[in-house]
Amino acid sequence: MSRFAPRVSAVLAALLAGLATITFTAGPAQAATAVFLKENAWPTGYLGRMTVTNDGADRMAAWRVEFDLPAGTTLDYSWNAVVTRSGTHYVITGASWNASLDPGASTSFGWIASGPGAPHSCLLNGGSCDGSPAARDARPPSTPAGLRSDTQGNTFTLHWDASTDDTGVVGYEIYTGTSSGPIATVTTTSHSMPVPPPMVMTFGVRAVDAAGNRSPFATLGLGTSPDVTPPGPVTNLRLVSPSGGFFTAQWDAPRDDQFVAGYEVALDGAVVSRVGGTTALVRLGFGTHFVSVRAFDGAGNLATPTQVMISIDPGPSASATSKAPPTSGS
Repeated sequence: MSRFAPRVSAVLAALLAGLATITFTAGPAQAATAVFLKENAWPTGYLGRMTVTNDGADRMAAWRVEFDLPAGTTLDYSWNAVVTRSGTHYVITGASWNASLDPGASTSFGWIASGPGAPHSCLLNGGSCDGSPAARDARPPSTPAGLRSDTQGNTFTLHWDASTDDTGVVGYEIYTGTSSGPIATVTTTSHSMPVPPPMVMTFGVRAVDAAGNRSPFATLGLGTSPDVTPPGPVTNLRLVSPSGGFFTAQWDAPRDDQFVAGYEVALDGAVVSRVGGTTALVRLGFGTHFVSVRAFDGAGNLATPTQVMISIDPGPSASATSKAPPTSGS
């Protein structure tokens, strides 16, 4: 029996708005897949194609496929990807035009092989290429340090120091304070663009690892006025998709007068992670726990936290229920 199959109750507590009741639902976690197809074959080789699909709800900043070919088979020519080889092991990453994938999007790359052997031991961003669960990487990369800029003529360039990660950084997302999504995704530690217009006052850069964990933003303000206003509280905080001892905390982003740099995620009053996206993995055991999330901006101003109370009961029932906390005297 799954550790989290028993009775689960979750109560959402927005500290500014009071307690509200939600029903916990544990839907299956979505995955990314990489599917191999041998499109044509001849006595000395074949034409292969692999399609990478982002079946998740979040944008995939970069993808990395790795596999082995049997002895006697080599990958001689490829397209739509960057290929590196070490013996029989191959690592394939996206080209500049197909390295990132929006939810539901897919891309394909192909190759000509000498020999008949098909790929085996295939991994996509550290998980199985068939989308089955891998060991959960819950740790985001470190925040890019030393974010700075220079201007030469009509070219404005951002520079930063490389982030570190336990499994490896695959790219960086660049935002402005007025953009709803990244203006660029790069694998280097700099990005050049035309000199920004006056209304663009803040830039943010965050690192992304192979599991899709995002670091808090490093921010760079182009204005001189000090920022003393904290972001608003996050809304719609919920816990979903229990798997392997983890729950996924999800929330809706608040607004800030300049830039929301990231979020502090706390378990039972202790901060367990600082992330740059609106999801985080939280490991929970049996019993009652409090999970809270609060936003912070580039100046370090902290929002009021929003909190979830969740009780995990190791009883025999596999149903998920929700109830409000007891009132005084009950």
